[in-house]
Amino acid sequence: MNLKEARHQKILSILKENGSVSVSYLSNDMDVAAMTIRRDLKELEHKALLVRVHGGAVLPHTFYNELANEEKQQLNSDKKRMIAEKASRLIQNEDTVFIGSGTTNEAIFPFIKDMRLHIITNSLYIFEQYEGLEHMDIVLIGGRYRKKTGSFIGRLANTMLESLHIDKAFIGVNGISDNDATTANEEEGKANEIILNQSSKKYLVSDSSKFNTRAFSVFYQIDHLDAIITDDDISQTIRENYQNYTDIL
Repeated sequence: MNLKEARHQKILSILKENGSVSVSYLSNDMDVAAMTIRRDLKELEHKALLVRVHGGAVLPHTFYNELANEEKQQLNSDKKRMIAEKASRLIQNEDTVFIGSGTTNEAIFPFIKDMRLHIITNSLYIFEQYEGLEHMDIVLIGGRYRKKTGSFIGRLANTMLESLHIDKAFIGVNGISDNDATTANEEEGKANEIILNQSSKKYLVSDSSKFNTRAFSVFYQIDHLDAIITDDDISQTIRENYQNYTDIL
């Protein structure tokens, strides 16, 4: 086995164990240039053994392919309504509620639109749902706009989020694997982490297909959550596994 083959074998071994790996980690671990690692990842991707993502790679069968908001609206609409209704039961009049970006969170609107609430969001789409309701107090967090998800992220957004106290936060997720909540964008993940840390009650909203799936960036440990809200199609095996970390509603 030559040096390149040995590197490839080690990369695949690390991926099999962790589901994802960064170029910087591999470069430091194997004491080779980052450019060499990127070439290795490209070759392995051509063999369909991994998927390259920004800054690293993931296993192909666990990779979450991020869709635009408009594309997501067409997926699992019945499940999203079910999850949204469950989430709405956790909300009470006069709560200060953070509703994060995502089409599942957008589905909460019809269930709570008549309540008196303080709504905070970094999602343009969520803001547009509530901004015309005079009985609602609505705050839109500013920052750098990410068109793909309709959310505001970055340093300015994070500074604003760190100043808040929130009663309940509802955050979407791209993948849940073991104790990790993951998202496709590192900056969105950082905003999600801050929001959850600033909230008294912390909830993820996720349809059942997201379990045992991993996106690029880990943003939270699910054993720090109050619950994950999901649909009723989740298998009993998966439910029991993740109940070791947090409540599954």
